[in-house]
Amino acid sequence: MLLPTEHVLASLAAEFNRLRSQLTGGEASALQSIGAGLALLTQRERGDVASVKAQIERLTGEVATAVALLPADSSLHAAARVIGTHLERARRCENLRDMEAAWRDGLAATETFARQLAADTRLDAATRTRIGLSLNSWEIADLQAPFASAAAARTESAADTEVTAARLCGYLRDRFSDPSIEVPMFRPLAGGFGKQTFLFDVTGREFAGAYVMRRDLAEPVIDNDCHRIDVEYALIRAVHERGFPAPDALWVDSEHALLPGGNFLIMRRAPGKAGGSVFTAAGQIPKDLLQTLAGILVRLHALPPMPALSELTESLNGALWSVPMDECVRRYIGGFRALFERELHMPSPALASLFGWLLDNVPATQGRPVLLHGDIGFHNFLFDEGKLTAVLDWEFGHLGDPAEDLAYACNTLGAALDTQEFLEEYRRAGGIRVDPERIRFFRVWGHVRNACASNLITAKFACGRVDDLKLVVLPHVYIPQFLGAAMKLIEGPA
Repeated sequence: MLLPTEHVLASLAAEFNRLRSQLTGGEASALQSIGAGLALLTQRERGDVASVKAQIERLTGEVATAVALLPADSSLHAAARVIGTHLERARRCENLRDMEAAWRDGLAATETFARQLAADTRLDAATRTRIGLSLNSWEIADLQAPFASAAAARTESAADTEVTAARLCGYLRDRFSDPSIEVPMFRPLAGGFGKQTFLFDVTGREFAGAYVMRRDLAEPVIDNDCHRIDVEYALIRAVHERGFPAPDALWVDSEHALLPGGNFLIMRRAPGKAGGSVFTAAGQIPKDLLQTLAGILVRLHALPPMPALSELTESLNGALWSVPMDECVRRYIGGFRALFERELHMPSPALASLFGWLLDNVPATQGRPVLLHGDIGFHNFLFDEGKLTAVLDWEFGHLGDPAEDLAYACNTLGAALDTQEFLEEYRRAGGIRVDPERIRFFRVWGHVRNACASNLITAKFACGRVDDLKLVVLPHVYIPQFLGAAMKLIEGPA
């Protein structure tokens, strides 16, 4: 298995407990057995052979204490030796399954010892009671050990950084010095692997309305482009101030003592809903939405250079506005490969090969780089009654070839998009003409970049530095899809 089972189980248990905490009464009680099972499996995987060996040594010590209280001629010495035989056999086992079987034999022998102890009237009652109570205390501790260990692991993990309606309300009351503030609606959004997103409504004298919080994970998963929330905030503000339909980002907070965890920004919530997922649109794209998509990309790619963004990231560096477009592309892809190679990652011969193919096949193009969104698709477009209200999630913003955004839209919208008609609409709206081979190259790049980013995030999960359960789908669902789509494009026609 690619992912360590211990981390998968621990994250599964954490997510289960989070969901269970939202239930009350019978619903929570019905789920208790599942939680207990997860705790047992987590402890077994985390402790492995060492945890059983620790149990063996604790029981060995308990039996030795009991034997020390017995008279030298007690028949119970023979029963104690049987326990020791089973425990010694357990110590010599080479795999966990056999060790646990021998351990259970040792427990059965311990029960026989206790039964004989209770029936041995030659021993005085005080000694029998003392040994019996000691065995009782030992068994209670042994049975509770997996759950105590799981609780300790949760305590030893990072401080509780969960965002809740109550904590957010306290933060806002403090920020605006307004005790009348309430948060009547609060909802985490599913999806997204590099950020956490929360929708919430606020009532109050000093601050009210519908808003969105977008927050860094406590452990950054990718540190290039605009993945840090303070950089994404600056880019969103810059394009919004130029009239582009980016969210209205109000503030970014890197202090937030009342909301410990990752840095975050707060935005006004635009009306509408997303038009699809990262893999496709919600349905066949009508002509007017095709025109909307093409037109919004023309507007984005026509934005003038923004010197204020130059110091934020290498991929927005002001010097890139004047380099040849293909050189900008080569630097960007080469930078992503260097990031992958130097950061903690899951070994991937596929990505090593694909990066080589990309750098060997950068299209020779004329013109200068433009600002790109980097994650164009209806999953990041909000529509309200057919009208585009906002373009979301700017973490992949960088300078490059406009064909990259066009190709990425082809990837995310799939069969719902008539590629040729889309490119013609882009051209009619004032964009450049892009040939199919150039689109094919950047479609490959879009899939490789997503596979690379997913790999880096998976590596953080595999070593226990992040624990979001939804990351489990990356290596076994998303990455194979990205790699397969890239390979199909390289092998076949555009």
